[in-house]
Amino acid sequence: FFFLIKDPQHPSHMDRWHGRLGKDEGWVKPTVTFKSKQTARPGYESCDASEYEEVPDVLQAKVTMLAELIKASRNFLVYSGAGISTASGIADYASKRGTVAGPASPYLAQASLGHCVLTELYNRGYLKEWVQQNHDGLPQKAGLPQKAINEIHGAWYDPTNPVVQFSGDLRSDLYSRLLEWEEKADLTLAVGTSMSGMNADRVFTTVCEKASRDEPGILGGIIINKQKTQYDSMSSLRIFADINAVMTMLCSELEIPVPVPTTYTASACCRSDVYILPLYDKTGARSDSADNNATRLDLSVNRRVRLNQGGKSNVGVVSGKQREGHYKIRISVKMKSGKVKEVERVLGLWHLEAALAGDLDRLPVVNIK
Repeated sequence: FFFLIKDPQHPSHMDRWHGRLGKDEGWVKPTVTFKSKQTARPGYESCDASEYEEVPDVLQAKVTMLAELIKASRNFLVYSGAGISTASGIADYASKRGTVAGPASPYLAQASLGHCVLTELYNRGYLKEWVQQNHDGLPQKAGLPQKAINEIHGAWYDPTNPVVQFSGDLRSDLYSRLLEWEEKADLTLAVGTSMSGMNADRVFTTVCEKASRDEPGILGGIIINKQKTQYDSMSSLRIFADINAVMTMLCSELEIPVPVPTTYTASACCRSDVYILPLYDKTGARSDSADNNATRLDLSVNRRVRLNQGGKSNVGVVSGKQREGHYKIRISVKMKSGKVKEVERVLGLWHLEAALAGDLDRLPVVNIK
């Protein structure tokens, strides 16, 4: 289920530089800022790695249109790829121009301005769902609640959602949620993704197809990316520009103060290693009747836990904390060769914040004796 089985042919009249809504605006084409003959994502449905930039007046007009689409949307979805995290120092696959210097460990990367602006859009009621292809937890570090994000390709900070290999299957509950929002979304913003044929691309292609048929209430898809994608001509609006620059201008259009990215710090509720969770039963399931026998989750070092997803290797031991306070859990995994290998997974503190608020359907881990 990792790849999207869909013919990527698009109506030829749709403008690949500006999108359906911009094709008759008389806008000039973006200029080439980096020329490359290399394929952005070799082996996938991607374009060359050249980069483009809008001229200033066209960029302003496009961001104004972007803001109007967001204000008109009832079910606005963001679909993010690696490009949104390059400003945080995490390298992507598609860029051939190089990225900014990163931290000593990708776990120490901090949210970019793009992450912070999109989180602010969620806080203000514009954004309803975030589908994240990345594994880096940067939306949550920007303050996005865990309930608002679908980490469809796996997550570094969720021990029950290990990173999905290209030949692997998507987690069934996350895939069901993806399909639900494929039908529900009326506007999808694809930001920093090459959209090279992954199954999750459907949250963009479906809403674009609906818009091309003029289905009532459907606004379509928007792409922000310096590189071309195979779906450019499907989009309602196509923006070739730096993500953070667009987000800064978008704040102005929506009359929102530009948020200042800060270093992630754990909330006060996560300063103890013992969590009393009255809304969950002993199995970790959400239960309104569980308050009389509140679940106690002890994440002290050497405490044993059971992972509530993740296959047969679902028993682990808390082995410590990362620098930011996230819990390290050591589990034993049986390899294809038959050998058993110890691996370390991480439980992000935002899962515990969500559990304390009762926002999770199921706890990611529970204690065992």
